[in-house]
Parts: sequence; structure tokens; C-alpha cells
Amino acid sequence: MIIIYSIIAIYIAWIWVDYFRLIDIYEKESLKYFILTFILGCGSTQLVLWLNKYVLDSLHNELTGDFVNDFLYSVFSIGLVEESAKTIPFLIVYFLFRKQFNEPIDYLVFICISALGFSAAENVLYFQNKGPDIINSRAILCSIGHMFDTSLIAYGIIRYKFHPKKEGIIVLFKFFFLAALSHGFYDFWLIYEGTKPFGWLITILFFLVTISLFVTILNNALNNSSFFTYKKVVNSDKVIFRLLIYYGIVFLTQFILLIFLKNISYAFLNLNYSIFFTGIIVAITCIRLGRFKLIKGRWEKLIIEFPFRIFSEKSTVNKSSGATISIKGDPFNEYYVTVFYEEYFILKPLSKTNTYIGHQRLAFIEKKVFFKNDETYYLTKVFHDFESGVHEKVLLKPKRNDSTMVNKKYPIVAVLRIENLEELLNNTSIEGKFKFKEWAFMKPIKKD
Repeated sequence: MIIIYSIIAIYIAWIWVDYFRLIDIYEKESLKYFILTFILGCGSTQLVLWLNKYVLDSLHNELTGDFVNDFLYSVFSIGLVEESAKTIPFLIVYFLFRKQFNEPIDYLVFICISALGFSAAENVLYFQNKGPDIINSRAILCSIGHMFDTSLIAYGIIRYKFHPKKEGIIVLFKFFFLAALSHGFYDFWLIYEGTKPFGWLITILFFLVTISLFVTILNNALNNSSFFTYKKVVNSDKVIFRLLIYYGIVFLTQFILLIFLKNISYAFLNLNYSIFFTGIIVAITCIRLGRFKLIKGRWEKLIIEFPFRIFSEKSTVNKSSGATISIKGDPFNEYYVTVFYEEYFILKPLSKTNTYIGHQRLAFIEKKVFFKNDETYYLTKVFHDFESGVHEKVLLKPKRNDSTMVNKKYPIVAVLRIENLEELLNNTSIEGKFKFKEWAFMKPIKKD
């Protein structure tokens, strides 16, 4: 079974390696460096075992059931030791191939892949000891938990090297300690006897908070790439769809193994539990980690929050209200509009009557601008006569509700006129007088 468990562990790690390849949109790294980092990350588990056997055991540092002692044990004997071990492969690759680290996201990607290697080796041990029942939960909670904790170390490096407000070398130690603290806090509620059997609930809630923090860290890294361009955005639909498919295969794999190792009744019972509990966590995680708002040079603050919001929604039929969960992040996929950025395209009225632009016209997106609440608009030239260059400048705003595409491939946009356009572009914090003219959709120019 060790071979099967090893393949499963590597597959789980690949899910997130592929994720980084999808979101690293500006300057992708060669897969060979990822493979080396992953292998070194797997080997870093041996360093932890060695330290436990020859160093920590000699100090007689152990769990006693005392709250303070066990919390400190979780932070320093587990969190600090494991985060140090996961950082070593990253440092080896960094000093050997420093040219590969030329934008902030690189630091996060490589240190997370080291963490994935550590997690994969750890998963094999857990699968052997506990059996296939824990595959689904470890595939999401432990893999991402290891990545997030270690990403804090990389984020300290990123802030030290790239943030305009220099914090000094102390920021490296601050985020390294936060990584150990996060790791220890996660583990503590699972191992402390005083909170069982409900300690796992605190761990789950903490995990969900770390998803929001992880997205902000990744987003800040992408925002501050030296290769940043508004011509490229993360294709959120593609990222979310692929992650969900990957995890669907993980669920199926566990289901099949349980049929062979136990029985089909047990497998179905476990599957129902996994879909109800782990499946919800997987869905929230995959969707939130697929949504980015890329604004050049922006540094968002790290905020303690859940990756979703729950609000009451009243029914217009029976006037009853019910709770609705909305996952945070912009649900609109900018990818479909961004393909036209700084390109000529056809802007065609959605309605044939009462149209402002009259008929389909040649257009060109000149600039991407953000106004109140970082709402995205596209400053666009709409040509009346292309030969003479006569044009009018308007703002296009993507449609976000109901039907947003024509024929599932042409994005619908609102055509807006602005009276104080030049003033607004020079100071995006002032109020603009937007005049909605009509709905139109964007089509590529047919090539002969």
C-alpha cells in the first residue's frame, strides 16, 4: 500500500503545484526547479525526525496536559521545528538558482512547494497509520495548512525586499515567528486533551481564516511583480474548475480504496460525510483561492476574516428569509474582457433600437481604471471614422449580474459617458457623473 499512498500524496501535492503554475501569470518558472524543491521538501521530514530523536527528546520537552505547556510545545517543538525544516530546501534552491527569484510570487511559490514536499512525505506516514479514511481531509487541510504557514516566512522576505516602506530586517524574524505560531495554534487544538472532542472545530475555523490571509499574500505578490501588466489576469474560472476536478478525483480515490479495504456500505457512508463536511471546505477554499483583484503596486492589509459572508435574503414569494453564503472575492472573471486590453475590437450594441453608438464600431481599450471600492472600468476609444481617427472616449464597465455574455463568449459591457472624464482620471477618488448610454458586447475583429 505504501506505493499507492505515495502516488496519492504526490498527486495531492501536484494539485497545488499546478495551481501556482496557473496563477503565476507574468513570468512562469521551469518545472524542473519545482521538482528539485519538492524532493528536498520531502527530505526535510527526516531533519524533523532527527531533531526530535537527538535534540528535543534529550530536553525532556513533552506534552503534559497543561494548557500553557502544551501550547508552547505546539508552537516551538512542532511549529518552529517544522517551519525551520521546510525553509531549508527553499534556501538551498534560492542560493543555487537565485536568478529564478525575480518577482515576489517566486518566493511564495518555491517555499510553498517545499512545504508541499514536506506535507506529501508526512501524508504517506499518516495514510499508512490511519488508512484511507483521512485522505480527503489531509488533502485539503494539511496541504494548505503547511503552505500557508511557510508562506508567512516568504511574505516576510517579500516585505523586506519589495515593500516601499522598509521595515528593516526585524520583519524577517516577525513573520518567521508568526509562521511557527500559526502552525502551533493549528496543531494545539487537535492534540490538547482539555478541548477534545471539540478542539477540531477551532482548528477548522482557524483554517478558514488562513485562506483569506493566504489570498491576500498571493494577491500582494502578484500586484507588485516587476513584470506586472494589465494585459494579464488570473483566469479564475479555469483555476476554480481545475481545483474542483482535482479534488473530485481525490474523493473518488478514497471512495474506491474504502470499497476494497473495507466494504461498499462503509465507503458510501464515508463519502456522504466527506461531501457534507470536507466538500464544503474544499468548495470554499477552491473558489476563494481562485479570485484575485490585480491592481499595480497595491498592498492590501492582512485582515483576520472568514473567506465567506453569511447574510439574510428575503424571498419575494412567501416573504420568508433564509441564510445565504457568499464567498468573498470578485466573482466576475476579468479574463474575458482583458483579452481585448490595448487591442482593437468590435463594440456592438446589444439592442438594435435606441442605440447610442448606432451600429457596431471599431474600439480600442486604452487604460484600465479603478474608482470607488476598486470597481473596474475600461477607458475606451470608440471610433466614428477610423480613417480620420475621429473617436469618442467612453468608459466600459463589464456586466456582472444575470446574463453577462453573448453566446457564452462575448462579454457584455455598459457604455458610460463621463462629463468630467479628464478630471476623474487624474483623481480617481472624486465622484464622477456616470451616464449610462446602453449595453453592448465585445467581439474580436475577424481576421482574413
